[in-house]
Amino acid sequence: MNDRHRHFVRIALITIAAVYILIAVGSSVRATGAGMGCPDWPTCFGQLIPPTDVSQLPENYQEIYRDRGYADVEFNAVKTWTEFFNRLTGVTIGFLSMWTLWAAWRIRRDDRATNGPVFWYALAAFVLVGFNGWLGKVVVSSNLHPAMITTHMVASLLVVASLVLAINHSLRDTLRMSLQGALATRAWLIVGMVLTIVQIALGVQVRERIDIISLSLDYADRASWIAQVGSPLTIHVLGAFMIVGYNLWLGLRVLRQDDNALAQRLAKAMMAIVAIELMIGLSLATLGFPAVLQPLHLMLATIVFGLQMALFGAAQHALGSQAAGTGREADGKA
Repeated sequence: MNDRHRHFVRIALITIAAVYILIAVGSSVRATGAGMGCPDWPTCFGQLIPPTDVSQLPENYQEIYRDRGYADVEFNAVKTWTEFFNRLTGVTIGFLSMWTLWAAWRIRRDDRATNGPVFWYALAAFVLVGFNGWLGKVVVSSNLHPAMITTHMVASLLVVASLVLAINHSLRDTLRMSLQGALATRAWLIVGMVLTIVQIALGVQVRERIDIISLSLDYADRASWIAQVGSPLTIHVLGAFMIVGYNLWLGLRVLRQDDNALAQRLAKAMMAIVAIELMIGLSLATLGFPAVLQPLHLMLATIVFGLQMALFGAAQHALGSQAAGTGREADGKA
């Protein structure tokens, strides 16, 4: 791997890490009720740098925002700056995605036949980051409509998937499963990714219920929230045990059938994280939904998805190499 490849992989990994941080920060915004800490976009209370004290706002600021459709806007410095940091993280990811796209272009120029997909995946990530930035505006404009928040989350997962696949193609000679069992493993990984996405969606539903309950109680009496969630939480908890068991089995399958060192490390990381994720989820359910654990719970779930996607790419490379070899063999016979 030459310097250009190493540079691309490095910046793409940094961008993925930033997306995970943004997911955690966004979850913190929801957990603390800071979603409307900035009731306008892209400014915050009409300012590029948000105020630190209510005295820096017009005396009739509540009336101004009430006329814009945002009832009961009340300035809170902590919530405002929490949401502002969320936006700054999103802007940083925008610049990082541009840098990743430029690095992918340099690889594409080196060898179009081999590295073309890297550029297109990086371009997809760049477009999705822009789309997600626009969705952030829609989320604020919709006054935190649950469907918009869920779409915002799904778009973030698509950014991760695009960047992971771009890295996979750049490392195709390093991260490639053995041909034995690659077809079946790829299929099981697809099932695992679908289950993970469904589980994240169920978690979002639980989070929406918690939002409604917490708002009705003015974010007090946290210990009582969990009992009021109902069936979505029960389904989510049962699904968690199934997801953990499935991913542990899947990781063991990769360890038994594949001798690629990087693929084995990814499988071990996936197994460890799903186990930690289960413990955090149970802690949330039994400790009264502590706000500090909520961002970590969501971020780890998305990391599991990213690791599954990386292993899927490794299996895809093995099958692609077989297909290419078969094609060359057929051409030779012809």
